[in-house]
Amino acid sequence: MPKIAEAARAARRDQIIAAALACFARAGYHATTMADVAAQAGVSKGTPYLYFESKEALFIALHEEWDCGLGDRVNAAVSALPEAGRRSPRRVLHAVAAAVAGHVREQTQTCRVLMEARALAAHEPAIAAAVLDSDVRTHQQLEGLIAAGVEVGEWPAGTDPALAARLFTAGLYGLMAQWHLAPGSFSWDAAAAALAGDLPTVPLAALTIPDGDGQPSPIPPHPGEPR
Repeated sequence: MPKIAEAARAARRDQIIAAALACFARAGYHATTMADVAAQAGVSKGTPYLYFESKEALFIALHEEWDCGLGDRVNAAVSALPEAGRRSPRRVLHAVAAAVAGHVREQTQTCRVLMEARALAAHEPAIAAAVLDSDVRTHQQLEGLIAAGVEVGEWPAGTDPALAARLFTAGLYGLMAQWHLAPGSFSWDAAAAALAGDLPTVPLAALTIPDGDGQPSPIPPHPGEPR
């Protein structure tokens, strides 16, 4: 395919993605149709299907591209740290939180769609798979960073990296939801600093889960850990 044709196709795909973002943010996933997306993009009703086989595929593509855009922003924020900062897991985590905060402030429509993706995951298997895949990658990266911080004494020795990673992302998503409902209701800079500060110190042996009789039992060890 000639480069000009490739560029034109990529531009039209981006046009459809942008139109989908506007439609999903305005009306939500279920109320939006592919015809709505086509009208928003100013193309014929069949054009979106040349790039995405279904509304679900289009929604997932939008979710994944938001994730990639955020990843680029996080990488840039970490790279901008001085050398000493890049060697500090705590400062790196703060840079990650600050990058997410900046993205949410500037990409309000996309944040709205991201929040809906997490809600849709309860009932839409393909969307759930995309959200879970993103979460697994994020948690793995955060666990490694937090474990490194514990090793060098930036967080207490009792800090569980897996739990801390989940609480960190849960805090971010919770703040996104609050910002979506009431933009400007809190300081993202202060919230980012707090999230990256004192991570929860919960020894693994102290964690419990409900047993079949409703009584707490020790949580099973992670794979590979001694019982």
